[in-house]
Amino acid sequence: MKTISVQISEEELKGVIQAYQTLQAFLEKIASAKELYQKDFLEGLNEALADVKSGRFEEVNSFESFVQ
Repeated sequence: MKTISVQISEEELKGVIQAYQTLQAFLEKIASAKELYQKDFLEGLNEALADVKSGRFEEVNSFESFVQ
């Protein structure tokens, strides 16, 4: 596999993340999580959600809070 480097501005990154979230929301309306994601990913996601629910971690809702 060939490796490439891409440089984008913070504004462009925000646009990419917004596009990803829009696409994700659309796909979730027409397909189940089991159809969209692999089993290992779903297991990790469920574990992460349990960690958030138990208070061990905080839910991240923005890129800014993610990088803090």
